[in-house]
Amino acid sequence: MMATVASGVRHDGAEGETARRPGRIRMNFDAFDTRVRHAERLAAAGDDAAAAVETAIAATLAAHRHCGVFASPRLERLMAEVGRRLEPPTDDRPAADPAPFRRVLHVCTQLAPVGGLTKMLALWINADHHRINGVALTQHRGPVDARITEAVRGSGGAIHHLNHRQGGKLAWARELRRVARDYDVVVLHIHCEDVIPLIAFADPAKHPPVLILNHADHLFWIGTRISHGVINLREAARRLAITRRGVEPARSFLLPTLITLPERQRSRSAAKQALGVPDDCVLLVSVARGAKYRNVGPVTYADRHVDLLAAHPNARLIVVGPGERADWAPAQAATDGRIIAYPEQSDPRIFFEAADIYVDSYPFVSSTSMLEAAAYGLPLVTRFEAPEAAEIVAINHPGLDATAHVAHDQSAYEAHLTALIADAPARRAAGAETAAAIARLYAPAAWLAGLDAVYAQARALPRLASDAADPVPAEAPHLGEPDLRHQDMFGSDFPVSGMTKNYIGMLPLRQRIASWAALRSAGHFSGPWERVRLLLPEWLVRNVKDRSGLLRTGSI
Repeated sequence: MMATVASGVRHDGAEGETARRPGRIRMNFDAFDTRVRHAERLAAAGDDAAAAVETAIAATLAAHRHCGVFASPRLERLMAEVGRRLEPPTDDRPAADPAPFRRVLHVCTQLAPVGGLTKMLALWINADHHRINGVALTQHRGPVDARITEAVRGSGGAIHHLNHRQGGKLAWARELRRVARDYDVVVLHIHCEDVIPLIAFADPAKHPPVLILNHADHLFWIGTRISHGVINLREAARRLAITRRGVEPARSFLLPTLITLPERQRSRSAAKQALGVPDDCVLLVSVARGAKYRNVGPVTYADRHVDLLAAHPNARLIVVGPGERADWAPAQAATDGRIIAYPEQSDPRIFFEAADIYVDSYPFVSSTSMLEAAAYGLPLVTRFEAPEAAEIVAINHPGLDATAHVAHDQSAYEAHLTALIADAPARRAAGAETAAAIARLYAPAAWLAGLDAVYAQARALPRLASDAADPVPAEAPHLGEPDLRHQDMFGSDFPVSGMTKNYIGMLPLRQRIASWAALRSAGHFSGPWERVRLLLPEWLVRNVKDRSGLLRTGSI
């Protein structure tokens, strides 16, 4: 992969990197496999609580360090065995046949204030006005976003904080199982590594149908085995779910992302003025989480725009998400400060309102931001520099697949942007086309009709059969596309010690102390408070912290 950098020199280390990628996948898979085997040994010894935590760590590892697989039948079967051993509630009984879905339980791991998942869930509940929607949070930390609390309250539902209850993953799975019995259908919006629903819904004959929202369609995740249906946000995800996750085609649905069709609060000119941008400037804007603007080799996202901005002195680029980065400074200097970076914003409306052209994040695309920009009537430019077999890393969402300008290399990227910068009527025409496509597919009424169709499809399917006696295929790493480029685009170096810290409070006391001692011996504590906190059970920390937060804000 080649890109122009601030100095005008081109860097290309792709051949050497490509040669290293298969070995990296195998190394990642070996680390994952070691964790899976350890989880299996713990379960075989009857230590289900520790096995659940070890399974979560294994799944976290696979999601952060791609190991050539997008699903793990072994981990899912292991959690099913744990779930079947979990003592049943006193009213354990076969689930009723699927009735009209009038009561919906949304299960989430955490709901971050910045990001598309929280926003989509709030919009979902508000749009689905003829159903009662409740939310169960398996491992949420901190206050719940006001958009969620208001939407649930308006729907007549309730929010259930599972990790406020005494115990760990097994106790929370038991509580989720109990809560779900008051609903007609369960929709999972969970993180890739969340094992609690897998334990809770281990026996599909005893629980409402479970649908999983495939919001992390480019990553490894667990949940296929318990899913009565998988809701995909685009066709590329649907295909990958079938070919790489083992989802039956009839159980793989399509439902576009739900977004808000915006109403401008400012004119473009007024928004530019508020940002200190000259009115005659052609403003390029990009908005995403900071992690989506990672470097590819030595090339930064800012570097990719130096030559373009040099050729167009009337243009500038605002990037919302990465904040100030020292490695962007050469590109910013080379463009006389016409590349401006902001930190992540919970409400980036003003940037969309000010923009003339929207440019996607890279190398990690941002579909939610692209959809929002399209709804504002902005022309869209994105990059896809991989073979078609890697379509999951590209923007190919309904409404964007036919309207976004897609560049397959740096030259095409600059050509698309040059044409739009130089031709205001072309910008307006392209923006109008994208806005019309979004209004047609994503307006609340159209989206709700799509949701009703998905629910109807799900109700028509036979219940999942128990697969307790079926052989479980062993995973093997895939060394082709998109796996070869996955770690470079989406992977992280999140340390195993960090994963352990995330879950240590969910371990039984004996294992918690052993893990704590291992972290201390390795020098992984950041200070005295962390040493104390990690000895405490998660449920106690959450109750104390969340109650303190409510007291500070005056909510209680």
